Amino acid sequence: MAERLKQRSIIENIDVIQPYSNDKDFSVLANSIRESIENNEPEVALDRLHTFVVKYTRRLCDKHGISYNRNKPLHSLYGEYVKYLRQNDLIESQMAERILKSSISILESFNDVRNNRSLAHDNSILNYHESILIFNNVSSAIKFIEAIEEENSDVDEQKGIQAEWEDIPF
Repeated sequence: MAERLKQRSIIENIDVIQPYSNDKDFSVLANSIRESIENNEPEVALDRLHTFVVKYTRRLCDKHGISYNRNKPLHSLYGEYVKYLRQNDLIESQMAERILKSSISILESFNDVRNNRSLAHDNSILNYHESILIFNNVSSAIKFIEAIEEENSDVDEQKGIQAEWEDIPF
């Protein structure tokens, strides 16, 4: 039991902090964040978590043909993605949609934390417990999005298989 408690992470869904492409920078970034969490130092990784979420959200936008420019802030990118989910009926409940929409303003505040309370600049860093709250909130949102993406890719794959069968001349 003691061994299991030692292995437990301070971040509930740390497994979602992983590279989602073959991009070397994405891999280095994810590994750096996970290392800070394993060392029980979430406050020193907030700037990197922000960068991770930007890269992650841009990857989602690219995947779904959502256009953006490199200067678009994180919360706006995320808002475009949430709009895509809603327009494509990938969210079933109004409550899930509301939670995702409220995450837009959370990510807007994350910009301030990154710029003014992280090691991205010469700042006093945010305290430990608030850093954990931010990490858990962000990783929970990513976990949900990954579930939607996986479910949607399964549906897309089934549609592709069906289309292939329909193209076979009999």
